[in-house]
Order: sequence, then C-alpha cells, then structure tokens
Amino acid sequence: MIKLVIFDCYGIVLNEGYPRTSQALASKYGGRWQDYQNIMYGKYFNMAATRKISQKEAWIKAVADCKLTLNWQELRDLHYSLMKLDPKAAQLNSWLNEKGITTLLLSKNTRSQFVDVSKIFGLRKIFKNIINTWELGLPKASTKTMNLILKRFNVKPSEVIYGDDQRDNLVDANKLGMKTIFAQSLAEFKKGLKKYL
Repeated sequence: MIKLVIFDCYGIVLNEGYPRTSQALASKYGGRWQDYQNIMYGKYFNMAATRKISQKEAWIKAVADCKLTLNWQELRDLHYSLMKLDPKAAQLNSWLNEKGITTLLLSKNTRSQFVDVSKIFGLRKIFKNIINTWELGLPKASTKTMNLILKRFNVKPSEVIYGDDQRDNLVDANKLGMKTIFAQSLAEFKKGLKKYL
C-alpha cells in the first residue's frame, strides 16, 4: 500500500528551470545551450545548493563565466520568468491527499531561490509537506536524505513512490526499495503513478 508520494519540484511540478534559461541564453548569445547549462547548473548552482558558495555568488560567477552582458539580478529574473507551474500539480496533489496518501514536495535548492520560487508559485499553499535539502545540509540524491524522509513520515521504502526528472536522484531511493518514476513532466509522472496506485 502506498502511503507517501514524493514530487520533485523542478522538472515535475515546475518546468525545468535551468534548461530553459540556458536555451534562452544560447538564443541570445549564441553557442550551445548545454554549455550554459553545464556552467550555470553543473558548475555553480550545485555548489550553491550544497553550501559551498552563496546563491548570489553562483549567479555572479555564471554571468562572468558565460560572458553575459546582463548582471546577476537580470540573470536571476530571467531564470524565474521562464519557470512555469504545471496547473495540474495542485489537482494531482489534492487527489492523492483525498485518497489518504501523504505527499511531499522535494527540492535541491538554495534557501533564497526556494523562498522566491515558493512565493511566486504559491507552493506552500499547494503542498503541506515540503523539504528543501539545502536546509538539511544533505544532497538530494542520498541514502541519508531518503532515510530521513522514511523516518519523518513513518513509512517503509515499499510504501513510497518518488518521481524525479533526473535519474541520478532516483538511484539511492531505488536501492532502498522505493518505487521510482523517471519523469520529465507532470503528465509523465501521472502515467508512472498509475502503475503503482
């Protein structure tokens, strides 16, 4: 019996933030969007999300490294403006809750960006349970994080479904025995849920 469903924030509930920003930069400045993605997300955002540098430093370093003519605030604002909330996320969350299934929104983000994005999209009004792994000082894709979730929600791995748009984030959850769904949209996640519910 499924007792907990974990939604990834960026990629399932919200559209992919960094790929869209990277594509917009490639369109404006030329080059491959993957190169912008590797610099912004791969190099600097991951450092900020694991508290090695601040979110502001990540934006500043990305602007410099990508040789952009906009400032860090303009890059941040562009990034936020390209994000979209899937309107069906709230419906799916409510439907699961009505069936007696607890839901969790899980994110790997810096405190400042997650606060901003939560306000912009009203995430705390949609999801009762939210964990941003930055607050835990743990990586999102880790056995420690998954065990903390199991303990906090008093569930067994076999009672959990976890959906994410990055396969690497699902590896430890899968090893623990959680049901995992690789999905790059809410629609794909819903299809995957049907197998388990």
